[in-house]
Amino acid sequence: MVHVCIIIGVTQPIPGIADAILEEIAPIVARAKHAWAARCQERGLSLTHFQVLSILDRSGPMPMSHLAEQLGVSLPNATGIISRMEERGVVERLHDAADRRVVVVQPTEVGLEFSRELGDVRRTQLTALIGALTIEQQENVLRAVRDLRTVIDQPTSQPLSKEPLRA
Repeated sequence: MVHVCIIIGVTQPIPGIADAILEEIAPIVARAKHAWAARCQERGLSLTHFQVLSILDRSGPMPMSHLAEQLGVSLPNATGIISRMEERGVVERLHDAADRRVVVVQPTEVGLEFSRELGDVRRTQLTALIGALTIEQQENVLRAVRDLRTVIDQPTSQPLSKEPLRA
């Protein structure tokens, strides 16, 4: 008779390690945000505007109420944000064909082009950072990021905060 024993272990973060990781990542994120903010300012846009464009680029046109929820702001706040973006020609508002009361926001070609341009800048910056590492360091980072993705993708993992991520 063969007995099989499966042990499922749940690890806990080592005290201070998560904080140390976040402390190391913070300057990288801050430097990237500074570069993105400068690019946005050149176009008369804010980082919030870039966040809107990113959401619309990723998810497609959406009702104002859903966009407000994605941004974590009130509907009147979202309306002000979208009004300023519409003045700059990066989004447009349309009435839903099925329900004229629903206002749908979609990026214009100019808005999509800017969103993709800024995405390319972000990718170029991160590629340069990663390229400065040795092959072994790059492989270690890749393993760690894949491990994080695995944890995030597990349906049984603790739910992440419903707070929207800020770029």
